[in-house]
Amino acid sequence: MSVSLPGGGGGGRVRNLNHDLNLVPFIDLLTVCITFLMVTAVWTQLSSLKVDQAISDPNAEPVEQDTPPVPPLTVHVRSDGLWMGRNIEQGKNYNKVGEDFAADREAYPEETQVVIVTDDGVDYQYMVKALDVSRQYGYDKTLLGGGPASNRAGIEGPGVAAPVPG
Repeated sequence: MSVSLPGGGGGGRVRNLNHDLNLVPFIDLLTVCITFLMVTAVWTQLSSLKVDQAISDPNAEPVEQDTPPVPPLTVHVRSDGLWMGRNIEQGKNYNKVGEDFAADREAYPEETQVVIVTDDGVDYQYMVKALDVSRQYGYDKTLLGGGPASNRAGIEGPGVAAPVPG
């Protein structure tokens, strides 16, 4: 493919604009990019958790309950220890994840929900350990939360120096 333009002022010489493009570097670049994208797309699927949304039909009739619902088991991982319980009055401080999961499972065998709350600054491994132990005891529905360090949220009792993985 060539183009000749009249006039140009070069003494009547017409300049040849026919050039061959070397497409090999462009093909190499595309091959590397496609390979990289395909390899990284696989890794995004390895570390995923199954998450279900608890959304009910807004047009459904409300269901009347004879007994009040049982509050979910709450595990609060703090920098000075661990607290577990279904309410503040009955909750206890622990120094190891999983000490009270078996007793709670016996008391509430049908419950499958646990709330795991961590304070800011707590190592990620302790939250994951609490999540793993809760799954071992059959708590399939897990709510995760976190926030700034609390002043024990009104919970009294001795803590430990640092969370101990169980």
